[in-house]
Amino acid sequence: MRMPRLSRSPLWRALLAASAAGLLLSGCGGLLQDRADRRAELKIRKVVLFQNGVGYFERRGKVEGDKLDLHVRPDQVNDVLKSLTILHLGEGRTSSVTLPVERSADRLAAELPAAVRNARGLVGLLQVLRGVEVTVSTRDDDHRGRVVGVEKGAGKGGKRVTLLVAEKKLVSVAVDKVKRVRIHDRALASGLARSLDISKSDGQWKPVSLTVHLDGKGPHDMLVGYIHEVPIWRPAYRAWVEKDRGVRLQGWAIVDNVSGEDWKNVRLSLVVGSPLSFRYELHRPHHVRRPDLSSRLPQTSAAPPPPDVGYAAADDEVEEAEGDGAPMMEKSTAAAGLGGLRGMGAGGGGSGRARIGRPMAKRAMPRPSAPPRTPPMEPDVDLATRRAALARSAQAMAEGRKMGQLYRYDALAPVTVGDGQAALVHIVDKKVKGADVFLFRSLSSGETPYRSLLIENPKGSAMESGPITLYVDGTFAGEGFLGRIDEGATTFVPFAAADGFALTARNESKTEAVRLMRAHGGQITVESKHRLTRTITIKSERDEASVCYVKIGLHGHMKLEQEPKGMVRAGNDVYVRVEVPKKGEGKTEIVESSTTSRTSTWLNHAVLEAFELYLKDTTIADALKGPVRELIALNEELAALGSKRNDAVRRRHELEVDARRIRRNLDSLPMERVADKLRKTLVDQLDANTKQAAEAAKTIVELDVAIAAVREKMTGLIKQLEIR
Repeated sequence: MRMPRLSRSPLWRALLAASAAGLLLSGCGGLLQDRADRRAELKIRKVVLFQNGVGYFERRGKVEGDKLDLHVRPDQVNDVLKSLTILHLGEGRTSSVTLPVERSADRLAAELPAAVRNARGLVGLLQVLRGVEVTVSTRDDDHRGRVVGVEKGAGKGGKRVTLLVAEKKLVSVAVDKVKRVRIHDRALASGLARSLDISKSDGQWKPVSLTVHLDGKGPHDMLVGYIHEVPIWRPAYRAWVEKDRGVRLQGWAIVDNVSGEDWKNVRLSLVVGSPLSFRYELHRPHHVRRPDLSSRLPQTSAAPPPPDVGYAAADDEVEEAEGDGAPMMEKSTAAAGLGGLRGMGAGGGGSGRARIGRPMAKRAMPRPSAPPRTPPMEPDVDLATRRAALARSAQAMAEGRKMGQLYRYDALAPVTVGDGQAALVHIVDKKVKGADVFLFRSLSSGETPYRSLLIENPKGSAMESGPITLYVDGTFAGEGFLGRIDEGATTFVPFAAADGFALTARNESKTEAVRLMRAHGGQITVESKHRLTRTITIKSERDEASVCYVKIGLHGHMKLEQEPKGMVRAGNDVYVRVEVPKKGEGKTEIVESSTTSRTSTWLNHAVLEAFELYLKDTTIADALKGPVRELIALNEELAALGSKRNDAVRRRHELEVDARRIRRNLDSLPMERVADKLRKTLVDQLDANTKQAAEAAKTIVELDVAIAAVREKMTGLIKQLEIR
């Protein structure tokens, strides 16, 4: 439903003029009372700003009387209602808190008379008011009567309203001469005022008044606390870096006041961290949709029976604002240009007129003027003076302290921030451990390093994320972004790209047995270690020594055997320190290892290595080593038998190949007597080959029997072996 925009019509001006007669007295009286009540309001004394978009506010003071009015913006009222805390620091208590019910614009509009909702301007409203008693005031006279209607006047007179002012007496008044209209029907006037509120979105700008009802006349020493939505505070940092002098870190907080009220001499606190918070509608009534059972009503009534007769007898508007778009020349620029031209003409010869026809030789040539003296350059401020001034002039105006899992900065002096203004509060000024280093963010050979600031945040403090500007040896060096740093944490802040380095990385993996854990029931358990060694090499072409850090991702199932010097941890990532000499090469190693246990029923490579280490252990009695020695000996015997069997298998294979060759040659010989001698030779070779193949097969069988016997003996020993 489209609502009328009565605020733009002549009626709006007429209603403002009629307010003195009582049409809108209730609204104006409320506003005047609001202004009077502001003298009794509690002033804001404390503001705490969080990083989750809310602020905590405390009001403190003494209240005379039995009520306290708090004025809250409509967009803040829901947060205030769910967090309002009222404390009586002296005697007394709060009996109740009341506030007007907020009703949605669509519901308000639905309750208005249709004629009021559809009225358009003064003429439209007067047409709606047909039959209503009104007083129409012009410059000359007032006419009170009932509206008969609005009609077009004769000629160019425009619209005229006709009133029945007395019995059988009509008065016609030109609408364009109407200065004021007073409506005597209070219900209709109230509905009209409500329509104006809706059309102006009254709930978006009119404060909501919360009335706190108090027991007794007071005075009441009260503290009222609540939260509502505010912009988050944002930090910005400066870092002053000098070689072998650490880092001086300074920080400012940018605070915005858009609360609708000045903060005068308040205690300001800024919290690093984000406690949970949310929005929840409490001010506007919540209506539950009820089921509509109208369909259960009878839809039709019973039709009467047909008559008994003997014979049957054989149907938005879119507004465009157009501008000329013509560019405007700035007068100051044009004047400056003309002035410059005039100056050029006047500077050459005073009047600017050229002299023609006079001999120039008779005039004395002017001597060239001496060049203007250059003022001496002011000496630059040396580094030591800058350092001392920095420490002296930038002391923090806030004190930090831990608050549970959060960290809070409390202003050391009262803070004043006007409504709609922002302020910078100096919150950090401290010396921290840190250095100007180079950072490789991966092990890739083509990785470009970054010049970075290494900062170690001391325990007992935390810093919120924000931009940081770096000055190295007193000179601007770049900008970076400082992530959130918890107490005791270390971070790298890249601020410039670097060159002159080349990185290479080499990995070496190795698995070795550690010890024989146990042997029982034919199962042997061995503990093994897997070791990964990464060697990092950095070559430098720079003319000075450098400190580089390389980011490495650790494997989750492995541990560092020894942390390299200067290493920085960050979860599953580590930053390895590499010191690189000028035009030289730096190298470091990082070793990860993992220990695993494996169980076997046979003597594999890992078990044999564990047996060798077991026999070398001088703390174990020789009697206990006997079965292990026997197993090792049997394993060596098994290996020798296996080697012989492999030789026999290889020999038999060679004989079988040779036999196939001889058979092919025999098949290719002719049947004539000429080939008899050659045929006999080949047959003899085939017979010898067959005998040798049979001997090889016999040897393989004998070796298989021997191997089976050794295996059976080893299996029996493994089952009998007991090591715990």
